[in-house]
Amino acid sequence: MALIGKIRENTAIVLLFIGGGIALFILSEMTSGANGPIGPVEQAMGRVGEREIDRAEFERTLSGAFNGGDAYQNRDNLWQFYVNEGLVAEEAESIGLAVTEEELTDLEFGPNPSPVVARNLTDPNTGQLNRNLLSQIQGHIDNNTLDDAINDGTLNPNIRTIWKYQRREVVATRLQEKMGALVSKAMYAPSWQAQAYADEQIKSRQFAVVKVPFDKIADTEVTVEDADVQAYIDENRSVFNNPEETRLLSYVSFKVEPTAEDSAAIRTQLQELAAEWREETTESGDSLFALANRGSYNGTFVAESALSPVISDVVLNQLEKGAIYGPYVEGNAMKLLKLVDRRTMSDSASTRHILREASTPAQFTEANRVIDSLMNVLQANRGKFASLAETFSQDPGSASEGGVYKKVTPGQFVKPFDNVLFVTGEVGKLYKVRTSFGVHLVEVMSRSASTSPRAKVAYLVEPILPSNETEDATLAKAQTFLNGKNKLADLKAAAEAAGMEITTTNPLPISNYTLPGLGGGQEVKDMMCWAFSAGEGDVSGVVYTFSDPQLFYENNYVLVGLEDVIPAGVAPVAAVKEALATTLRDRAKGKKLAEMLAGKDLSAIAAQYEVEVDTLFSNPTLVNLPGLGREPKVVAAAAMSEIGVPSKPVVGNTGVYVVVAVSNPSGATSGNLPGARNQIHTSIRLQAANSILPALRVGAKIEDERAATDCR
Repeated sequence: MALIGKIRENTAIVLLFIGGGIALFILSEMTSGANGPIGPVEQAMGRVGEREIDRAEFERTLSGAFNGGDAYQNRDNLWQFYVNEGLVAEEAESIGLAVTEEELTDLEFGPNPSPVVARNLTDPNTGQLNRNLLSQIQGHIDNNTLDDAINDGTLNPNIRTIWKYQRREVVATRLQEKMGALVSKAMYAPSWQAQAYADEQIKSRQFAVVKVPFDKIADTEVTVEDADVQAYIDENRSVFNNPEETRLLSYVSFKVEPTAEDSAAIRTQLQELAAEWREETTESGDSLFALANRGSYNGTFVAESALSPVISDVVLNQLEKGAIYGPYVEGNAMKLLKLVDRRTMSDSASTRHILREASTPAQFTEANRVIDSLMNVLQANRGKFASLAETFSQDPGSASEGGVYKKVTPGQFVKPFDNVLFVTGEVGKLYKVRTSFGVHLVEVMSRSASTSPRAKVAYLVEPILPSNETEDATLAKAQTFLNGKNKLADLKAAAEAAGMEITTTNPLPISNYTLPGLGGGQEVKDMMCWAFSAGEGDVSGVVYTFSDPQLFYENNYVLVGLEDVIPAGVAPVAAVKEALATTLRDRAKGKKLAEMLAGKDLSAIAAQYEVEVDTLFSNPTLVNLPGLGREPKVVAAAAMSEIGVPSKPVVGNTGVYVVVAVSNPSGATSGNLPGARNQIHTSIRLQAANSILPALRVGAKIEDERAATDCR
């Protein structure tokens, strides 16, 4: 009662608290998501100009339109599409380009559909557009029966999302094609330019050249100073201009490798399986045992060339049928093999057949009826085989050829067909063969006189992987190593003392999701989120775990520190020095070699450095030189040099060159002006079309807010 009395006496304070609570609740609702009247602070994933990329819509598209593949790669691919779509759409709107509904329908379902549709609806069996599926989808869209097709399993449950995304791709691609056409058609080579280019093409001259590779100078003979790095940055400022803030990371990796004990345990496991496998005495039993124990068996006879050199002689010359060999090590796996069968077989055969396709019981019944009828006809008159094959065979690969296949090798056809052709069948006889394609009427026409031994082999395979105990021991080692090392300098010193390699990355944005040599995924995302919240020289307190993407074991434990914070703009020397080390070292070697080669003739240089003098032909329009590759400075030197006079040493991409012209170019004038103009147009128009998106990105205002959720 006393408390109630005090509340009554202080009504103003109570109302103040209640009002404050309500205000906080409203503010929370306004800023927490889609319900906020001032807009969701986390719903915007980014912006391209004035266009907002909605996070919820992005996630719906990602989950519905992308299936399989690397999840982080898919996210990045979709993000890049959204950005490109926004850039293209804004530019198209500003210059009056559009894709009409009629045009879009034609791009989706017309006789020449968009390359996007052709890519997405390619039949994997034929490599061609699946017209039947496309027509089926169009019919369901036109008749408003997509839901029925989804419910009865005819179409993918996500077909609406998939088709909506594809439609956006089609529009963006078409707009980009239109822009490319506008820009390309504006590129024109006038007659004087085309004539000059044509004349240069026929001004071929012979020259001698000697190349001294950079590796003729030891790395220890040159030094690269910070001033050299800065000079290179200044010469290539556009290359080193970072559009966003990035981070340099340095890390130490503890690789998880199998121990001798791990290998011994795998060997024991396989030896125990071998004892069980010996009890199997039939081909079907061997096959089932292999497949049940993560092995393989394809049931075909294979030649020596298809067997590993590790076991080919054992299989073809030593083992008895039914015997087991191993365990043996091949690559990163330990294996057992069982010789199921071995025989000497013809190296090739010729056959002809008539196929009636079937996949259901009713279809197989009908196919058998047709093949039986054809068999009766051919038993009476074999000469009708070719005409019957052309009329009745449903094999597009042979029907027009009378059903004939020549020089078929063992294992080339499906197993039942292959077995008749090389093992059980007799030349000249007819056989009815059922396969996964349907029912065949087969004639073995001939077999080659040349033969070779072949074997049926079943395998059990166990990758040689670290055990859980080895993984745990390596993780414990990494954790112990990390203890007490809060600064990168301490981590580096300890790693160097232990003889461990320290790896420094290239500049990485916060959206990065992969590290070369380690992998990608959530660990890298967590690493990047830490890096953008840490200070230069800090070490993360987390041991990051990476897994093998195929075998799914933990293969690396990584300790990481923040090497450098690189602001947006031109990269500082420290940020790129290591990445440029090889380039600038070669540049320094080139400068030193050029000084050493100056004034020397080709034969003296060749003798001193044990290299060859080559004689080549060149003209000023060439991009690559035979045997030398892309060396534009050498092309220029060959065009400008005086006959018989060694050029100044030319520092190229892979070495230093000295050139001596042997002949003068022709003084003739080319009459191929149209051809030259066409070459110029092809080159510059392709470059122009491919430069549209990069050019649009340069001046665009792109806001990437993906990390707002990733790093919270």
